[in-house]
Amino acid sequence: MGDMTCLRKLFIMRHAERVDFTFGAWIPSCFDKEGNFIRKNLNMPLSVPKRKGGPLDFFKDCPLTRVGLLQATLTGEAMKLSGVKFSHVFCSPSLRCVETCTNALKASEQMHLPINIEPGLFEWLSWYRDGMPKWMSLEELKSYGFNVSMDYQPILTPMDLMNTKESSEEYYNRNYLVTTKLLEKYPGNLFFVAHAASLDTCSRQLTGKPPRKEQDLLTIVPKATYASVALVEQQADGMWHLADPPFPPLMHTNNASFDWRTLLD
Repeated sequence: MGDMTCLRKLFIMRHAERVDFTFGAWIPSCFDKEGNFIRKNLNMPLSVPKRKGGPLDFFKDCPLTRVGLLQATLTGEAMKLSGVKFSHVFCSPSLRCVETCTNALKASEQMHLPINIEPGLFEWLSWYRDGMPKWMSLEELKSYGFNVSMDYQPILTPMDLMNTKESSEEYYNRNYLVTTKLLEKYPGNLFFVAHAASLDTCSRQLTGKPPRKEQDLLTIVPKATYASVALVEQQADGMWHLADPPFPPLMHTNNASFDWRTLLD
């Protein structure tokens, strides 16, 4: 699908590598009794935000690893090199997404664009039946240095995200609603930073396909690796189509934590 007939573009990016999926139950060992962060690995953040509810607020809303920050930076750098420009930016309220979005915008030299926090872009609520995350408020994000918009009116508020028995079809419909509303309201090229499934849930119905069944959704999620990007283009006929992003994907090998004691054997 060439640019000559392309009216608009929607870039959808998954957040980068997250601390909890990398280190497991990290909170008990990484905070002292006073709630101060203790870095236990070079891939852990140099520092983390102070949270209203203390370290436990990170339980379902963790930060990125240092490698995650680099993944987001490399992707933003690729956007800059390929001439990708955004008109508006929308982000899930998850800290890992806000950090990913910030680093990608910084590397693509588009930090002037405010990040619009859109709760409707959050991932499948069915994964949170034992309780929703405690996200940082806009004021907290702003005070920590994130360039979030303070006057953006979200399509869906956190109060709209109470259905933790959300079916896969309801999840697709929620993200489709948010996507179409944002495309209607905001002109130009849009940038979404959200979750693994978002690459599909925000694009599938837009391109005329039905929501996936639960098992098919669970099959496609692992294929959207950290910092992966999907591109949807609107053609001259008004129809939207998935297209080849103008930059390559990101790949690297795993690196287990080294224990010097192995040399004592």
